[in-house]
Amino acid sequence: MVLNMVETIVVVGIVAVLTVSVAFGALFFKLGSVKFSFSVAEQLRNYKLMLGVFFYLLPMPFYLWALKNADLAVVFPTNALTFVWVSLLSVRFLGERMNKYKWLGIAAIVFGVAMMGYSAVWA
Repeated sequence: MVLNMVETIVVVGIVAVLTVSVAFGALFFKLGSVKFSFSVAEQLRNYKLMLGVFFYLLPMPFYLWALKNADLAVVFPTNALTFVWVSLLSVRFLGERMNKYKWLGIAAIVFGVAMMGYSAVWA
């Protein structure tokens, strides 16, 4: 499928926004894991775990739309931004610490996603 530049930028932008929801899903999975057990009934009452499921599923229709309308080689690498948001959310809400290697990793992810997006638009 060949998209024009504006369409590709829109799809990449939408997928980038969706990664925030998935990152919140990961955060709530972590928070909900404190009360994890193998009892389905208990987990259905674990509101933090259920919020994690919600935030993971919320972007799914939009993600499927993006896959339908753009190349997998454009859409999928953009998902790596989830790691950036998870790192920042873990600092903010879980008190985890960042070091220079984590910041370098974030920079590498952002640079890599930017290059993938750039190559999809300009190549």
